[in-house]
Amino acid sequence: MKNIVLILLVFFSFNILAQNKEPFKIYKDSTISSYDAILTACKDADFVFFGEDHDNPIAHWLEYELLTDLYQVKKEELIVGAEMFEADNQLILNEYLEDKIDDKKFQEEARLWPNYKTDYKPLIKFCKDSSVQFVATNIPRRYASMVAKKGFE
Repeated sequence: MKNIVLILLVFFSFNILAQNKEPFKIYKDSTISSYDAILTACKDADFVFFGEDHDNPIAHWLEYELLTDLYQVKKEELIVGAEMFEADNQLILNEYLEDKIDDKKFQEEARLWPNYKTDYKPLIKFCKDSSVQFVATNIPRRYASMVAKKGFE
């Protein structure tokens, strides 16, 4: 019985410690900063640019957290833009956000990245549910391809 209690205590202590893992660390000028410091700075900013690795789910989670927290302050002033969406997808994006088409149709017609459902859909859903404007900010692929092949001239 004594051994069972000891095993259970060890098991539960690991479980408690597992809950304290930090999903990220934020640095400013080579020193550790905090999410609250970033949120405070963003609350007064006209523009917030969020650099990310496209396939980093922690970065996308942090974007979502920042979006939802900024919405509490900015409300209808908040506008979200993402280069995940190309500018020529703006119409289909607007139709989805305005409930003119359903999610299935949106995903069929928009050119979405493979990680849309896990990393970008939560942002879109929040904007849709909160009536936050969402702007497709990336250059259309056909123009990017032309520049890549022929240059700017």
